[in-house]
Amino acid sequence: MHRRGAALRAFLLPVLLVPILLLGACSPGQGGAGIERIDRHLGSLPPDSPQTVAAARDIDYRPLPETSHLAEAMAGSGWWRITPAPAPPADAGAGRQRLLLLYYPYSAEVTVLMRSAGEPVTASIFESGLDPAWSRRALVFPLDSDGPIHVGVRGARYPLPVEIADAHEYAARDRNHMRLLWGSGGILVGVSLAVLLFWCLLRERVYLLFSASMALQLLYVLCAYGEAYSVPGLAWLARFGVEGIWFIATCSTMVAVLFLLDFAELRPRAPALSFTLFWVGVALPSVLLVGLLLPWPADKSWFPPMGNSLLLLANAVAIVTLLRVWLGGGRHAGLVLIAWVPMVVASTARTVQLAAGVPLTPWLEYGLPLLLAFASVVLVLGLADRMLTFRRERDAAKQHAEHDGLTGAFNRDGIIKRLRRAVAEVARSHQPVSVLFLDLDHFKAINDNYGHAVGDACLRTVVAMIRDQARLGDQLGRVGGEEFLLYLPGATLAAARGTAERLRLEVESRCRQVMGAPVALTLSIGVVEYRPGETVDALIQRADEAMYEAKRTGRNRVVVLAAA
Repeated sequence: MHRRGAALRAFLLPVLLVPILLLGACSPGQGGAGIERIDRHLGSLPPDSPQTVAAARDIDYRPLPETSHLAEAMAGSGWWRITPAPAPPADAGAGRQRLLLLYYPYSAEVTVLMRSAGEPVTASIFESGLDPAWSRRALVFPLDSDGPIHVGVRGARYPLPVEIADAHEYAARDRNHMRLLWGSGGILVGVSLAVLLFWCLLRERVYLLFSASMALQLLYVLCAYGEAYSVPGLAWLARFGVEGIWFIATCSTMVAVLFLLDFAELRPRAPALSFTLFWVGVALPSVLLVGLLLPWPADKSWFPPMGNSLLLLANAVAIVTLLRVWLGGGRHAGLVLIAWVPMVVASTARTVQLAAGVPLTPWLEYGLPLLLAFASVVLVLGLADRMLTFRRERDAAKQHAEHDGLTGAFNRDGIIKRLRRAVAEVARSHQPVSVLFLDLDHFKAINDNYGHAVGDACLRTVVAMIRDQARLGDQLGRVGGEEFLLYLPGATLAAARGTAERLRLEVESRCRQVMGAPVALTLSIGVVEYRPGETVDALIQRADEAMYEAKRTGRNRVVVLAAA
């Protein structure tokens, strides 16, 4: 009970931090720097009417209280007039370039008009002609004057953070952004490829699901940040626009749920919750994807709210299921919680801050890719632990299959299998190998007179004495009720005879009493040496004959059967 309470507290700690993190997510960032004021056009002009907007009067605009983002969009669209703050005198004197930056554009198409008589410039993260000098975390527009800037937005899902920054200063920030993003991506690619190789060798579905899940989540991050559309081989995804991002995100969720079900062994441990998780995380999202792919209805604006609702529900069901399985002893479920819950927290906090129109703090901007990399490493460790667990179970099953449950020695199949290997090695190395066939004298009488408990104790005692006397590499097996086979690699017939005599004397002197019963236990031992070309069955048969000769000649003795 105490262990479960500690586990529950360990899990609840990050969960209780969620409200704090969400509040922290709404703290102001660096947005609005370099901007004196932002005015929202009061009309409902379409984003493709820049000249009309530029000719609008001041009365057509209303100032916004914040200069950090383009607020009060209508259905994700609208026009704004941005008045840049004067450049610092040192920068103005040096002629340093300033940039208009619109962060995290995601699905938005942005039109910018610098001068009323100039040509408007339209850009989105899906375009191939963007300046390759900049990442796509922001749409970058070099300023050509200090006058008002008219910005039109179409299809925005969040209020766009906006900033006017010095080009050199932003270039340094942008380089750090690319290092963090692609560094995290490199970890994900390396881990995914390594696990994919495991799948190629082992053909276990969980490895394929892991690789696919990490690859899809990386692809989603790259598409959401816009970087995928600048990568050769991925630029073709731009033709699908934001609907392509929705598709990848949904597929990523579905594959991740399938991985959780397999890796954490949720189905056998929590069947009802696992069934619910499958429906909300796989089956219903599949139906949504069919609707997304169908040509009708043309308006797909229904998809994000429904998809996000299912995602939140799947996250909640998954956490409850994993927590229940973990508290019930499922170690792998605990590893998933450690890897996955921080990612869910960061993703939720990021969504809240974007929806609030506040520039992302660094831990949120890079939290998702960094936590994805962290999760991939933790889950790979979990896969390694899973493989080790399976190996231990296999070894335990093999141990059980090849060993005698009473004495711990090899059983008949186990010792004969090893004797065959030893004989095969002799054929290559030309080293001797000898075999001892041991039988406990009057064992039936011991069982009849003192009971099977004493008889079993005699067997265990003899095995313990043989192991004490055995050399490294000697192998012992129980081949019958009271019969044992001991083979001695590298031992000549004379050396084997000496070993047999020591064993016989040891048992005779130390086993007069077992469990208080006067059993006067002794051994009859047959000794043979392997002859070149002899089969294992023939070798054992000769050792058995030598042992029976010891029985016939009075027991408690060693008989050596020399090679013919």
